[in-house]
Amino acid sequence: MSASGGGGRSILFVAYFYPPCPDTGAHRAAAMVKYLRRGGHRVTVLTTSAYGSEPGEHDVVRTSDLQLTRARLRGHDRIQGMFEADSYSGQPHPLSRVLVPEPLVLAWAPFAIHAAKRLAAEHEFECVITTSPPESAHLVGRALHRRGVAWVADIRDAWNFEPLRPEFPTRLQRRIDERLEQRWLGEADAVTVVSRPAATDLRDRLGIESVLAPNAWDPDLDPEPGEDGAAELLDPARTSLVYTGRFGSYGRNPAGLVRALEVLAASEPRVAERLELVIAGPVTDDERRLFATGVSPARIVLLGALPRERAVALQRAADALLLIAARQRTQLANLKVFEYLAAARPIVALAAGTEAGRIVLETGAGEVVPSGDVAAIVTALRALVAGEVSAPDPQRLRPFAYPDAVKAMAGAVELAIEKMKPR
Repeated sequence: MSASGGGGRSILFVAYFYPPCPDTGAHRAAAMVKYLRRGGHRVTVLTTSAYGSEPGEHDVVRTSDLQLTRARLRGHDRIQGMFEADSYSGQPHPLSRVLVPEPLVLAWAPFAIHAAKRLAAEHEFECVITTSPPESAHLVGRALHRRGVAWVADIRDAWNFEPLRPEFPTRLQRRIDERLEQRWLGEADAVTVVSRPAATDLRDRLGIESVLAPNAWDPDLDPEPGEDGAAELLDPARTSLVYTGRFGSYGRNPAGLVRALEVLAASEPRVAERLELVIAGPVTDDERRLFATGVSPARIVLLGALPRERAVALQRAADALLLIAARQRTQLANLKVFEYLAAARPIVALAAGTEAGRIVLETGAGEVVPSGDVAAIVTALRALVAGEVSAPDPQRLRPFAYPDAVKAMAGAVELAIEKMKPR
C-alpha cells in the first residue's frame, strides 16, 4: 500500500467525527484509519473531545471544544450524536448563518490547529489528511502544510456543490465561503472525494483534479447470522422493506414512497397486506406525521434509533433495503449504500440519476426508480412483493469494501508527498 518501504508513512488524520461519535461521518474516518494502519502506516488521529473517548484507544488525541463546554453547562458530560435519539429537529445551528464556513471554525478549529502544531513537532508527520465536513477541519491541513507537511483534503460532502449547509443570508458571506473553498482546496497537495459527480464539479467549477476515494463497508463489522435477534423486529408474514438511518432535510424525502404505499393499499390491497416498511433511525416531527399516514393493509413501523451493530444486523435480516436519493443530490452515495451492498439483500433504490442509483445498477443490486415518481415506486413495490427484485452480484462488490477502497486514500497520500518534494 505504501511506496515508502516497509515502515509506511507517518500520517496525522484529522476528523471531527470519530468514534465514539455514532454519526455516519465517524465510520469512514475510523475505517480509513484502521486499514491505513493495517497497511503499515503510522497514523495519529486528531479529533474532538466532545463525544467522549473509547476504552483502549491509542494514538488518538482529543482537543478542547466549545460544544463540550456548552454541553457541560447543561449538565451533560458530552454532546449527543445525531443517531443517539429517536427524533431530531433537522434545523441548523443559528451560528451556521453567521460564521463562515460553519460554526466549528470558532468552536473547535483553533484548538485543533494548536494541537496539530504540537503533534507535528513531536512526530514529524509526512502527511496530514483532513476530512470534511466540517470544512474548518481543513484549516489544520493549511497550518501544517505551511510547515512543510504534505496535505490531503478529503471531501465527504461537497462544499458548494449540492450543499447540505444552509445558504448564507448575505452575498458577502457567500462570496467569502466560495473564496475559502477555492483557496483551501486549491492549496492542498491532493484532494479526495467520495463520488464522481463531486469530482466532476471540482474539475469543472474550480479547476481542481481529485482522487476518487469512495465510501465503503467494513467487513470487520459484519454480524453473525441471527445476531441481536434482529429478525424478531420484522413480521415474517410480510415482505419487509427496511430503511436504516435518518432521512435528512435534503435529497432523501420519503413523501413519494408514502404516497406510493397509499396508492398500492387502495388499488391492490392483497399486495399491500404483504408489505411492511420498517424504519430504524431518528425522524423529525414532520416525518413522524408523514409516516402516520394511513396505508393499511400495508404498514409502517418506526423502530427508533438502534445501535449501529443492531442496525447492520437488521439490514441482513430484511427481505429488501430502501435507498432514497433525489436528483438534486446527484453526489449522494453515503455509507448506507455500501452497508446495504454488504448485506447482500435486494435494494429498492428511489435514486435514479444519482451516484447511489448508479452503484446499485452497476452491482445488479435491485430496482432503481426516481424518488418522486409515485407510479414507478408502486411498480417497484409490486415487483418486490412478487420476489422479482434481485440481490447484488457478489462478484461486483469487492471494490466497495474498505480493504480495497482505502488503497485510493493511500495513493493520494503518496501523490501529496511526491508533490511536496523539493524540485
